[in-house]
Amino acid sequence: MLPLLIPLRYLAVAGQLATMLFVAWRLGLGIPLAPMLSVSVALLVFNVVLHLWWRRGGQGGSRLLMTQLVVDMAALTALLYLAGGPANPFVSLYLVPVAIAAVGLDLLPVLGLAVLSALLYTGLMRWHVPLPTVHGRDFELHIVGMWINFLLTVTIMAVVLGRFMATVKRQRRALAEARERALRDESVLALGTLAAGTAHELNTPLTTMGLLLDDWQDGHAPDDEDLALMRAQLAHCRDHVRTLADLARRGDADEPLPRDADGLLRDCVDRWRLLRPSVMVSLDAGADRHAVRVDATLPQALIHLFNNAADANARSGADAAVEIASRIVEGRLCIAVCDRGDGPDALAAFARAERSAHNLGVGLMISNASIERAGGAVRQFARDGGGCITAIVLPLANDEAVAP
Repeated sequence: MLPLLIPLRYLAVAGQLATMLFVAWRLGLGIPLAPMLSVSVALLVFNVVLHLWWRRGGQGGSRLLMTQLVVDMAALTALLYLAGGPANPFVSLYLVPVAIAAVGLDLLPVLGLAVLSALLYTGLMRWHVPLPTVHGRDFELHIVGMWINFLLTVTIMAVVLGRFMATVKRQRRALAEARERALRDESVLALGTLAAGTAHELNTPLTTMGLLLDDWQDGHAPDDEDLALMRAQLAHCRDHVRTLADLARRGDADEPLPRDADGLLRDCVDRWRLLRPSVMVSLDAGADRHAVRVDATLPQALIHLFNNAADANARSGADAAVEIASRIVEGRLCIAVCDRGDGPDALAAFARAERSAHNLGVGLMISNASIERAGGAVRQFARDGGGCITAIVLPLANDEAVAP
């Protein structure tokens, strides 16, 4: 508002000076010209100082706007006091600062300025210097003054409101463009997360198949169990690559859809058992068939966290199952993944370690990104008796349970 108010105030001072000189010299009215000129000059000095401060990089805010409007109302009150008070046709100019405040300030300051203008107007009804009379022309001059006042008020309010609406349109346009960019970036980020997750998840079946091929190359004949494992791992890789390709062709990362929370958890555990058939797992699904919104990246995130728990058990030598449980707590789905590894600190240190053929070092990062994208969070806590509890909290899709 500062770039708009400064030129308006220059115009206001110029109008005041022109009006006072016209009334005193052309109409011959005996108004107190010297004190009225001093008020306008003081307002001009205030505006010049403000203009110089702004040119040097000063930034306006709500308090500065409020101060300016109070100064304008004080100057107007002084001029009206010296020129007839409420009988002056320009008394309705009190509406202009209130209108500008309504555009640029919150409700409470606007109400304060409205009350202030009403009090000043009321005070002028009792304390003012009467206008000198002009025989037979008082009412005619008053009507002309009201006409000029109307033109000024309409012009000022049209400029202010027009500028305000232009600003609002620019902001709406910028907001729409920012929203489109955010949606586009979200899709790109989701696809990137899905691609990174796919690469990380394919590492385990590819490593398993590599070990099987090494055994066969060393002369160990493949048995039916090895062949079945090879087929399962190949099917797993094919499904992941097909899913990623389908999403890339559509240009998004899949629309999140409501899904039974316990069904999601069981499907993720089944997929994980296919990848890690030798790992013991204990599942306690108790989400009472509530729904969560699931996209293509969320199951990957859960499987990565299952893998982290299994790896923690393996690193510590613990012959324990990965314990997975789900509950509804305070209207949100809570999934706990428990291991008997060396705890959260050791897991964080391992995640920072150099990447190896069996650990790409991105699983936890991908899981955090995917779960946060779904509106959830991941936290890790030390477990009584040793180990780590990884807690995943996800918002529910709605407040009602999913029908069986």
